[in-house]
Amino acid sequence: MEVIEKLKNKIEEYDPSQASFILILKYLIVGFIWIALFEYFIDIFIPADQIHSFFHFANKVIFIIFSAVLIYFLIRRTLNANYKISKSIIDKAEEIKNEEDKIKKFNLIEDMIDVGIWEYDLQSGELYLSFWAQNKLNIHQKYTSQGPIESIKEYIHPDDRQEAQNKWELFLENKNKKYSNIFRVENNSEYIYIKHSGRFLKDSDDSAVKVIGTTTEITREKKLEDKLYQLAYYDDFTSLPNEKYFLDKLEQQIRAVENSQNKDGFSVFYIEIMDMDNISNLDGSLHGKETAQKIADTLNRDSELELISHYYEDKFLLLYNRISEQKNIKAKAEEIYQSVRMLWKENKIDYFLDFKIGITVYPSNGKDAKTLISRAHHALHTIEASNQFYQIYDKKIYYAKLNNIQLKNDLRKAVESEGLSLVYQPKIDLKNDDIVALEALLRWQHPEFGQISPGYFIPIAEQSNLITQITRWVIKRVIKEFSENRILRESEKIISINLSAYDLKDDSLITFLEGLIADGKLCPHQIDFEITESVFLDAEKRDLENLNKLKEAGFYISLDDFGKGYSSLSYLAKLPIDMLKLDMSFIRNLDQKRNRILIEKIIELSHELDFQVVAEGVEEKIELEILKDLNCDYVQGYYYYRPKPLAELESIICYDCNIQHL
Repeated sequence: MEVIEKLKNKIEEYDPSQASFILILKYLIVGFIWIALFEYFIDIFIPADQIHSFFHFANKVIFIIFSAVLIYFLIRRTLNANYKISKSIIDKAEEIKNEEDKIKKFNLIEDMIDVGIWEYDLQSGELYLSFWAQNKLNIHQKYTSQGPIESIKEYIHPDDRQEAQNKWELFLENKNKKYSNIFRVENNSEYIYIKHSGRFLKDSDDSAVKVIGTTTEITREKKLEDKLYQLAYYDDFTSLPNEKYFLDKLEQQIRAVENSQNKDGFSVFYIEIMDMDNISNLDGSLHGKETAQKIADTLNRDSELELISHYYEDKFLLLYNRISEQKNIKAKAEEIYQSVRMLWKENKIDYFLDFKIGITVYPSNGKDAKTLISRAHHALHTIEASNQFYQIYDKKIYYAKLNNIQLKNDLRKAVESEGLSLVYQPKIDLKNDDIVALEALLRWQHPEFGQISPGYFIPIAEQSNLITQITRWVIKRVIKEFSENRILRESEKIISINLSAYDLKDDSLITFLEGLIADGKLCPHQIDFEITESVFLDAEKRDLENLNKLKEAGFYISLDDFGKGYSSLSYLAKLPIDMLKLDMSFIRNLDQKRNRILIEKIIELSHELDFQVVAEGVEEKIELEILKDLNCDYVQGYYYYRPKPLAELESIICYDCNIQHL
């Protein structure tokens, strides 16, 4: 800037008229002096007329030559001076242009990566901000004498202001290695989320002299996080909390009672509408959802209700504080019964609804949330009398009905006597409609009770410590069935096998698998272990270590039933997973715009994290087309294939066969 100022002064001092006048004046003075001196010397030293005339002529010639040389040097001197000034101006202009180009490139890079730079001098208290940071933080000046938070305090959201200031002061006070601060800042008449990050810059004496930091806008990430939180903790149709939310709040309620002097109990009501499936089948799923919404609205109007959760289409969970006595529970159950029945009487719903209520009381029926919910569900399924619509959990009634001990013994016998079997359901690549994998599904055909659902006997297996034995049987069975079938063996399809929480706690499972690999019986790259997200509610460090060992051994890892009720974003960054499986409850709601947007964002987030996405339970063509538009990778469901024994899949897995829609 000093050089430019000097050049400017020189240019302003230079006057072309004045310079021209001085040049002519110099020329005239020299000319007159020349003529006078030359005439004087001729008159004195050369008197002859003839020679005198010659020297006068010579004088004119010499004067012309001399004046030409003189003018040349005078002009050259002036032009050289002007050239130097012009050259200095051009050089400085190019230098400024190069600096401006660098600044433009730097600003462009900032815009591309959405990151601003700031630097705070701890000694002078001066804050430098890059162009991007200025725009986002409403400062609009490169340097300011206030700190990173103080300079923008008036623009920070009132709810975030104090916390943002406290975090900055705590960072300076404790000399933390890293500074991180997230808050909302007003920008263009709306609030955006900003992430402030920084570290100390130290001198040769290891003393902090500056804080070098970055500013990042994370509004999009926060909105996505909020949407995923909504998806994880709330039912999309009724906007009521889901089971996961209810579970967390129930645990908080239990801890609050334990830490309180007041030890009053509370109750959990598990309501199941028995005829909801029939309504959906007769009038469509939308009508069924509308009916569920009306029931939810009715239940939610109860002033004594502490919390309500919509658990799937036909189930609700209710929490009532200070209702634990049997007479009060009975009165509340009858009140709920009458309020729901009144919907039909007042023609607000089209069908007469029958429903049952299972009830548990804290702490007599359980001292943790999962036990209270589970036993409320058990109580509901012990109701048999036609005139009975509610039941408080009674252990004797429950075990008498289900004859749990007999089923445990029968399941143990089935494991030991090959009484279990496997069916396989293909996974389809949406890009080319090819079968890329098969999921092995366990089946139990009980000799007395017929086909028993895995959802029922797997918990029994876990309770009776049979699950690890069953898992190993499944792995061995998969190896055996594929080794005996040449076409299926050579197809090299990936096989998905489900693992339970108990399997991840079993350290010997890794040893068992390593033995199969060493014997050449198992190829890790052909096995995909599926784990449910509920596994990680009570996961220990060892469970995650075992999961990482499976990944390191070369097995694929899939997260099953994502969004079913225990969804959490926190473990997605921790788990070594390759694939995320969307629960079928998402697929049933693809006709809803909000649900479709959330699925699209989940798929985008999964791809950003290098996960592939499988949609479960695809049954309709419209569902398939929407999933293709949303860039889903794979699907699984009845639209393509029902689960089948391996022998029945041989022909469709053959390379020359086409996919057949069922």
